[in-house]
Amino acid sequence: MGNKPLTVRQREVFDLLVDFQKSRGYPPSQKEVAVLMGASSPNAATDMLRALQRKGMITLAPGVSRGITITTLTAEDEAISLLRSLVNGEDHARARAIDFLDSRKVTL
Repeated sequence: MGNKPLTVRQREVFDLLVDFQKSRGYPPSQKEVAVLMGASSPNAATDMLRALQRKGMITLAPGVSRGITITTLTAEDEAISLLRSLVNGEDHARARAIDFLDSRKVTL
């Protein structure tokens, strides 16, 4: 985690992200984060996600619709999430799986 602890609101949103991913097997889009947060603007979600990224709780893949990676999930949790996405034919699942393997120095 980053240097500063999460604010109460950041913890709430982070928990929403974790619950969403664990229940569906893939991360929410930024528009879905805005809805989960109860925000009327996607910009509020973007600002929150950037704050969580600065604190080391998530990473954001630029240009990827569901490019939120929760850094505190175990490798097994992440692998299960990726497998669900692949089986369900989710957009960008293959690219996320390749990134997962690359980050672990696994060659195809």
